[in-house]
Amino acid sequence: MLPPTTALLQHGPMGPHGGGMGMGTTLVGWWLVLAAFIIAVVAIGGLLYVQLQREATVEPDSLETLKQQYASGEIDESELETRADRLLQHEP
Repeated sequence: MLPPTTALLQHGPMGPHGGGMGMGTTLVGWWLVLAAFIIAVVAIGGLLYVQLQREATVEPDSLETLKQQYASGEIDESELETRADRLLQHEP
């Protein structure tokens, strides 16, 4: 057995196993890490799902609306070209 001062110098103030309850606290720590990982994965999955749902319900863009109006006969070809040119000029 080592004298107390030698043991303190070799292992530190918490002893050779780092103090606490040894392996038990390490397992609890891993369970906490696993739980945090699962929560993070579920949260990120939920955010991605919401974002994809928003993108699916986005209104069609202006050029697509013009094409639909032309296809349905609401506007003629010259009006389509005029509006499309105007839209493309103002596009960022």
